[in-house]
Amino acid sequence: MREIRAILVLNTKRHKPLWEAGSAEDFKKVFIDCVECFPGGYFLCNLPRNENNMVFETTADGTKKGIMNDWDLAPVVDENAATHRTGTAPFVSKDLLVATPPPHVYRHDLESFFYILVWAAVHHDFLAKTRMPTVPALVHWASEDFETVLESKSYFTEISHCETVLSTVIPDSTTLLPWIESLWNMFSDAFQMTQTIKRKKKSHPGSEFPDWDNATLGDKLPFSHL
Repeated sequence: MREIRAILVLNTKRHKPLWEAGSAEDFKKVFIDCVECFPGGYFLCNLPRNENNMVFETTADGTKKGIMNDWDLAPVVDENAATHRTGTAPFVSKDLLVATPPPHVYRHDLESFFYILVWAAVHHDFLAKTRMPTVPALVHWASEDFETVLESKSYFTEISHCETVLSTVIPDSTTLLPWIESLWNMFSDAFQMTQTIKRKKKSHPGSEFPDWDNATLGDKLPFSHL
């Protein structure tokens, strides 16, 4: 029996990439729009997270509106939370960079948004509407070897490495630093707490930690904190 196929053509407005926002302030508006529209979509499908999924359009009154792109490429969420890894290496959550990823949870996407924010501050020249080459401080984030990416992102939770990365932020994007520093503190605290719990479980086999919620890392990474 011959398989029936059909050609589908999408006719949509031409949206622009993040680095064409025009200013760091306009980028902030676009970024928040994308983050706020994501929760509803998360429970329906797993959209690969990367900077190309986040675009914007300019409305009639000149306001820039952020849009999450490529929903047609996103697989439907498995209710059984099957392990999987989606996204581009620089923006993938640390948990998902291992050989056998754990079940995907929402905080993995929040972590991806954080990495996109850092990447944009360092590489997107909003005034020139240009995406700059990868800086040496983040070159390992773009490695094809996920172990290398994981190691580099783990170093990023150390204040010295974080300062090295943030010293490369494009001058016109320094207004993004308060956001990045606040989120860095939040994620670093959550990751450190995770290591503490792991050590306790190892030293006390069989012990339970009922107050520990792995989906939010002890409620340190809920959506309301982003």
